[in-house]
Amino acid sequence: MWLNEEAIDVLVNYYYPKAGWLQDNVNWGPLDYEGTEANKTVDDPLLQKIDIYDCKTRNAAGFSNVLQDLRFGSKTPKWRWQKEYRRSISASNDSIQWDTKTWLYVFMCHRITGSGASFENDHGYRNNIIQHWGKHRDIKDMSEDLVETKASGKPLFTSIGNQPPAPKKGVSNVDFMVKELPDVIEKFTDFFLLKKRGHQEIVDKLNEHNKSAGHRKFNFQYAAFSMDCSDYFPEHADIDSHTYLGNNAVRCMKKLSGGWKPDSFMDLLRERTGGRPKDLEDVMCDFVRFGQNYVPRGNGTFDHIPSTLSNASGWKSGWEQRQGKPPVIGLQLDQFMV
Repeated sequence: MWLNEEAIDVLVNYYYPKAGWLQDNVNWGPLDYEGTEANKTVDDPLLQKIDIYDCKTRNAAGFSNVLQDLRFGSKTPKWRWQKEYRRSISASNDSIQWDTKTWLYVFMCHRITGSGASFENDHGYRNNIIQHWGKHRDIKDMSEDLVETKASGKPLFTSIGNQPPAPKKGVSNVDFMVKELPDVIEKFTDFFLLKKRGHQEIVDKLNEHNKSAGHRKFNFQYAAFSMDCSDYFPEHADIDSHTYLGNNAVRCMKKLSGGWKPDSFMDLLRERTGGRPKDLEDVMCDFVRFGQNYVPRGNGTFDHIPSTLSNASGWKSGWEQRQGKPPVIGLQLDQFMV
């Protein structure tokens, strides 16, 4: 086994603390990305100009915005960044009174429909109907909303990249959420509340249903769901348990090491950063983009950013510089090391 100590040093002692500072002081704080304090402490044009490098915990990433708005309402951590119409949506969530089963259904539908991910100015909300579900009473109302939205032809899924693979021939993801998921969540809730569960245990339990029903695995979506469970129900989901690694995290691990098993490598990274596996998995994914000097190009949010923009770490990652749409995720059956 070997370790790429140079690359690990960049992640642990350069990227991680700077991303953490941006999360605490800008993403969730009162300061500015290119303010005096950030210029002094972060001093990295990529991290300061492209706001996908501003978190060290997954719950601060844009793909968790909707769930935070629903859960915390007017106290959502990113209230500062929300415009008036979105603040009105968030504030309306203050009166939500869902039981655990309903929350779990909401978590899962958010992940299956793509988490609103776009890496552009609507990151976290793109084509997302779950952000409006605070007005619904229960799973029945939510299921009806899915059916009505699909019938109307309105956008329902963030992108093909963040959708799970089609369950099986003749069953759409909407069919799955409406016809199967309520029962899956009903049974899962009993399993979930019986004793504290680990992230991998949750993914494996849910994929048992997929296997029995003849569906392909929903590794990416179930893993994200498991981490939502520990974000909001830490008494039932172990926040410190190991997670399965997504493709980008696996790619990162292979750059930083050789011959290591995912859990063992995550233990090493956890020891050096003090972070949790569920958060470090997301950090590893973003670190690949950091090493590529990745700038999203899509609906024009970052058109003013020159293609020569790069990080200031001095590290030569060996990864080709990327300018373009986010990587396609959620399609490969082996996306997570299960």
